[in-house]
Amino acid sequence: MDEKWISVIWLFSAVCGVSPYVPHRYHFVNQSTTWTEAQSYCRQTYTDLATINNMYEMKKVNDTLKGKGRDYVWIGLDHGDTGKWGWSLGDGNFDTVGDSYQNWSIGEPNNPGGKEFCVAMYNQNGTWLDVECGDKYRFVCLDGKNNYYRYRLMKGMISLFSESGIIGSYGVLCDLMCFRF
Repeated sequence: MDEKWISVIWLFSAVCGVSPYVPHRYHFVNQSTTWTEAQSYCRQTYTDLATINNMYEMKKVNDTLKGKGRDYVWIGLDHGDTGKWGWSLGDGNFDTVGDSYQNWSIGEPNNPGGKEFCVAMYNQNGTWLDVECGDKYRFVCLDGKNNYYRYRLMKGMISLFSESGIIGSYGVLCDLMCFRF
């Protein structure tokens, strides 16, 4: 690619800003159910049970749970048919938990008695533990729908100069994402 165009792309990125990350929205449901019932509710009402892929999302879930008590809540992590811990997604696929973000309590997952195949999160500190899927807890849903609107904004003209004079003038077109919260 021509050096001039690389400079123009870089300049537009600096002027407009770029952010590929679309934040998740989480919803607390104050109803005690089994993991399967919670998943079904979240899939019908939102997208699925909560997934937590990084510290930022963990903070968003913790913020959602502030003032909601000191007990456990279901999140969308279970030990599915694959034999590995994975995030339940609305399309039925699993995003395997491997090197990605994890927040297990000390000594977890431990699966005593071979019956603990679902994951609850301790509301107070956000740590995870494996529990029986038939236990009843309140839960957190993920709303993974596109919660933003995209706008195009013309910000005027920019002229690029070199030592020998003007290289060219370019209109600055920005893509903006406005989030609905």
